[in-house]
Amino acid sequence: MDDGIAAFEARRFADARALLEPCAATDPRAALYSGRAFLAEEDIDRAVASLEKAAILDPKSAEAQVWLGRAYGQKALRASVLAQASMAGKVRRAFERAVELDPDNLDARIALVEYYTRAPGIMGGSAAKAREQAAQIRRRDPLRGHQAYGRIAEHEKRWDDAVAEYNQAASEFPGRREPFVWRAGLASRRKDYAGAFEILESLLRARPDDATVCFSIGHLGAQTGERLDRAEECLKLYLQHTPGKDEPALAAAHFELGAVYDRKGNRDLARSEYRQALALEPSMQAAREALSKR
Repeated sequence: MDDGIAAFEARRFADARALLEPCAATDPRAALYSGRAFLAEEDIDRAVASLEKAAILDPKSAEAQVWLGRAYGQKALRASVLAQASMAGKVRRAFERAVELDPDNLDARIALVEYYTRAPGIMGGSAAKAREQAAQIRRRDPLRGHQAYGRIAEHEKRWDDAVAEYNQAASEFPGRREPFVWRAGLASRRKDYAGAFEILESLLRARPDDATVCFSIGHLGAQTGERLDRAEECLKLYLQHTPGKDEPALAAAHFELGAVYDRKGNRDLARSEYRQALALEPSMQAAREALSKR
């Protein structure tokens, strides 16, 4: 168990599953981390099955409910319109159950803010409920309170209010990465890619040893097709880094670099990067699909 969880925290998801899956039928922690590994590899059906098992084995685990809600959400994104309606209820109930089990679980509350603002009323969406969650978050953690109110403002297309929340967070919590990441995400979602790059570059200048910012710049380039040389440079720098807990896996960096090469029209280098991603994480569906098209 300890070796498996250590492999997971080191972002070696295939190794983690190999160690944890033999225990996952009876041990809730093994089922939880196996499910999280499957989710990281985008093997959504197996992630759902493993996380459902974790929730059954430990019905008092708020963490299992949070991750189960996330897995249901990913499955809903890939489902038909009719199936999405059924999955939406599962998503909401998992996050609400997590908050019932642990009122201080801010990940669950942030997830509910997202759900209540996105879902139509017939599926349980509610602007009032989203604001209730944001208020509870702000009471417990002012930084994440800014995140919650900023996301509500984004969904309501109150762009200036969202930027104001993130800027206030940066002012109140100097040195924290999150407000810059939120502002960059907003700029990217509004297709202000130049602005998003500049925010991330300023963050990197302030935190030159933060490899995750390099990854974010590379990911932005891979997704938008902008500043591809800089994206390539940053992803190569990230690949010299040993990821820690909650940092992107090296397989993800290889995949993003493959996407950059695809954007550049270099299919040979793209295939090489996708193969390296699969060598590290054989269940990575996105890399397998990308390679099948080359």
